[in-house]
Amino acid sequence: MAPRGGKRSDLWAKVGFYSSLGFILPGAVVGGLALGWYLDEKLHSKPLLTLVLAALGAVAGFIEILRLMTREEKREARNDADNRDQPS
Repeated sequence: MAPRGGKRSDLWAKVGFYSSLGFILPGAVVGGLALGWYLDEKLHSKPLLTLVLAALGAVAGFIEILRLMTREEKREARNDADNRDQPS
């Protein structure tokens, strides 16, 4: 049995996926900032760890976005190939 809504539900799944990408980079930076600030407080090394971990968070967030987008592109290409193989 085909899912109800078909293309409509697929559209909302894509909207959810792409809108979630906007939270990855800021979340990683804020996480790095928070961890760096905490460690700087404990180790008395202000602001070294805050800056380093914020930068690492930014890099990690960017890599995660690229990884997710690459995976999504491969999935879309596979779906397009499957749709071309099926008769209309």
